[in-house]
Amino acid sequence: MSANLQNFFQDLQKRGVIANVANLENFYQLKPAEKVIYLGIDCTGENLHIGHLFLYFQTVRFAKEGFTVLLVLGGATSRIGDPSDKDKERPLLEEKQIENYQEKIKLQLERVLIKPKKIGEANFSPLEQFYSDTPELLNKIYRILKINQNDKKEQQ
Repeated sequence: MSANLQNFFQDLQKRGVIANVANLENFYQLKPAEKVIYLGIDCTGENLHIGHLFLYFQTVRFAKEGFTVLLVLGGATSRIGDPSDKDKERPLLEEKQIENYQEKIKLQLERVLIKPKKIGEANFSPLEQFYSDTPELLNKIYRILKINQNDKKEQQ
């Protein structure tokens, strides 16, 4: 068991970054090639916001512990729009608009935040490739779902 990894994980728990783990012993026994973490960003706007940055800085901490960081820029998940306005249906974003947002956010991450030589390797992956065949009906359903309500049900 890596004492450094155990101390790192305990610090994350103490700070409230991690709440639940299925198998902690497996986590402590990870081999270097298995140490991968990803941050998924829905590109519903052209700029990073504080929520993105909090999560990003957590991935930086993992990178410093030897994890490979995957930055996943959502395409299909961005299409359903920003869920922050709870009183109205989420606006459906156009493909060109999403691509524009993805490029701007990627540039912000590359220019301002990513320092590969200092923190490790960061890789970008377009999530769109996994969801490109999603039926239009599902896109319409996803737009009107209020994910927060489902999250609250799970917490009860």
